Amino acid sequence: MNTYSYPKHIRLKDGTELSIRPLRKEDEKVLRNYFLRLPPKEVARLKHDVTDPDLISKWIYDLDYDVVFPLVAMDNDRIVANGTLKFNMIGWRKHQGEIRATVDPEYREKGLSTVLIKNMIEIAKGMGIEQLTAELAPTLDEAFFLFEKIGFKEAAVLKNFIKDQEGKYEDLVIMIMDLNES
Repeated sequence: MNTYSYPKHIRLKDGTELSIRPLRKEDEKVLRNYFLRLPPKEVARLKHDVTDPDLISKWIYDLDYDVVFPLVAMDNDRIVANGTLKFNMIGWRKHQGEIRATVDPEYREKGLSTVLIKNMIEIAKGMGIEQLTAELAPTLDEAFFLFEKIGFKEAAVLKNFIKDQEGKYEDLVIMIMDLNES
């Protein structure tokens, strides 16, 4: 995995300057604080309970760029966005990767999500990944439209597939981007 092109320094639409870089082992506390700033309704619809400190500790302890490549956007020493590219280099899904992204509410509508996702797409292309998936709850409609704008297409809707952290069932939307076409 080529991590030498990081950190990248970016300027958002409003002029805010940030850096994007891979998550590091020493980021455990700031990653935990980042997830605690996300709105509870959004956290309830994420794949994992990111408010669980033991989960964050496990992610940091098991950090392995050959399995999951996490990117963070930093405003000085504060994480303001998090994205992950998960992949398998062997098996029947070795041509596929899965991406996820979240952004601190204070930094939304400034182009940060787009920059983060496009960085993960470029990393995936560099690894020879041919197809990316994103799994979304339909209530996260802003994320759906963002992924669609970037080039992902709705591939499937699994009815009542998600049971969120509040115990409510929701559909799961699977979006796919063919990197050979983009």
